[in-house]
Amino acid sequence: MNFVLCAPALNGDERTLTLIDRIVDRVEEEVHQIEVPDADLLQNSHWYVQARAMRKRLLTTSAAKPPRRTDAQKGIHTKNVLIGSPCDAVVAAKLALSPLIILVEDREADGVLLEIAIENLASMELSRLFSRGAKAVPRAWDIQTAGGIGSIPQRIERILIEAAENSVPVRLVVICDSDARWPGDSSHGSVLALRNVVSACAAAGIPLHVLKKRAAENYVPDEVFAGAANGPEGTATATKVNALFRRTRAQRDHFPLKDGMCEREREEVISRAFYSESERPDLAVLESRIFPKRPRMMLQLRETLNEHFTAAGLAARDGNGELTLLIETIAAEL
Repeated sequence: MNFVLCAPALNGDERTLTLIDRIVDRVEEEVHQIEVPDADLLQNSHWYVQARAMRKRLLTTSAAKPPRRTDAQKGIHTKNVLIGSPCDAVVAAKLALSPLIILVEDREADGVLLEIAIENLASMELSRLFSRGAKAVPRAWDIQTAGGIGSIPQRIERILIEAAENSVPVRLVVICDSDARWPGDSSHGSVLALRNVVSACAAAGIPLHVLKKRAAENYVPDEVFAGAANGPEGTATATKVNALFRRTRAQRDHFPLKDGMCEREREEVISRAFYSESERPDLAVLESRIFPKRPRMMLQLRETLNEHFTAAGLAARDGNGELTLLIETIAAEL
């Protein structure tokens, strides 16, 4: 976030000046930034007179920078937090020390996909912020899980209550799977739970991203599967990967990669003409999962085949710039 520090706050009471110190220290950790519109008044302010040398240097440097573009809409630090009064300083200090919560349906799937996407697709500025933010105390961001899509609305409610009790605005982004077995699928078991998530986020004004593909695993690039096919598991894995590669893009987007396609789903997708009768042999090969059950698929791929994840590969498998949009949504909250 971008903290806009105005002259009245810089000349505030002792408590206000102490809160400004906390914000400046957080900026020094490079997880936020600060600007001083009244730069010519800085050196004569109450805060400057008693501030430590390091804090003076940081704020003097910030004051010397040209004003931010008011039309900047993308990237990090696009949210302005005005500090013009003692009350503003209280809220700003709490915000500066509050991590952005990225609430995911599954930490070991959606959370890992997000980390991979940021490592490969994010700007250098955002990648550096994520790296710094992970080491800051408290963290600048925190990926948390609700323990399943059905638990997300309750987790959102608890976060809202905690924020209200602490008199601080909510910093939250929600990510969940679509679970769609084919494009436009509105009959799967998670439909009602997903509607509840959409309603909870809309009511609270919380950014929500529902993955357009079935789940996080459906964004894994071809190069990663090819790397697995050439790995130590040999022919068995290669046979399954080749059967997967023969599927259409839409089928790949909605295939149950974690567990394989069970007989019940196989019959349903064929009956709906999402697959043809001629594809039964390949679907039989893909009835069992491609990768071992443990560790979880996304964790396993990151640990053993991470070098095969590339920006080009992720963009190609994504196909619609969705991962970039997701990263931009998170960046706008930082």
